Order: sequence, then C-alpha cells, then structure tokens
Amino acid sequence: MKHLALVCLGGAFGSALRYGADQLLLRMAAKLAVSFPLATLAVNLVGCFAAGLLFGLVTREGFKYGPDLKVLLITGLCGGLTTFSAFALQTVNTSPAKAGANISVSVAGGLLLAWVGLAITSGSSD
Repeated sequence: MKHLALVCLGGAFGSALRYGADQLLLRMAAKLAVSFPLATLAVNLVGCFAAGLLFGLVTREGFKYGPDLKVLLITGLCGGLTTFSAFALQTVNTSPAKAGANISVSVAGGLLLAWVGLAITSGSSD
C-alpha cells in the first residue's frame, strides 16, 4: 500500500511538471510558428534521461531507500512526466516526414540519454 501511495504522489508531481512544460513549450512554439510536438518530445527525452539517472542511483547496492525511491521517482514521477501515448497519437496524426523525424529523435535520443544517465551513475563511488 505504501508503494501505491508513493507512485500516486510521484505521478501527481510528474503530471504537473508535464502540464507546465507543455504550456511553456506550446507558447514558445506558437511564437516561433513551429508545428512540431516539441513539448512531448522534450518531456520524453528529459524523462528518459531522468529514468536512467535515477535507476542508476536508486538500484545501487546498499542504497537504503532504493525500493521506495524507485517507485516514487521512476514509476511515479517519470511515469507522470513522460507521455508516450501522446507521442504515438501525435505521430500518427501528422505528416509522414514529421512522423519519421519525431520517431527517430524520440527513440534514438531517449535511448542515448537513458544510457548517459546510467553511465553517469555507474562510475561514481557514493
């Protein structure tokens, strides 16, 4: 039951962050006359990096609060922040060129940033 509460708490905060990023980036895109799903792309890339970084930190052997922080920050926060369902819907509802670009950058960038997040945490001794 504790983990469910932690997921809900993290998810609420992640969803609020997602909403704020969406509003900010939608305004920026409108000013620049950009018709690309920048907000979804940005939160997916940031979420992938954060998930890799956090996973590397909270799964370290001997990390006291690992299981609790894992569900709070990775399942809850990152799950509330990232929006792969929005990504899919926006991708299928755009031109083939924009869809291809969105898929390529989201997948390649997300995998790269998750790897960087893990790499950052795997070398430190804290």
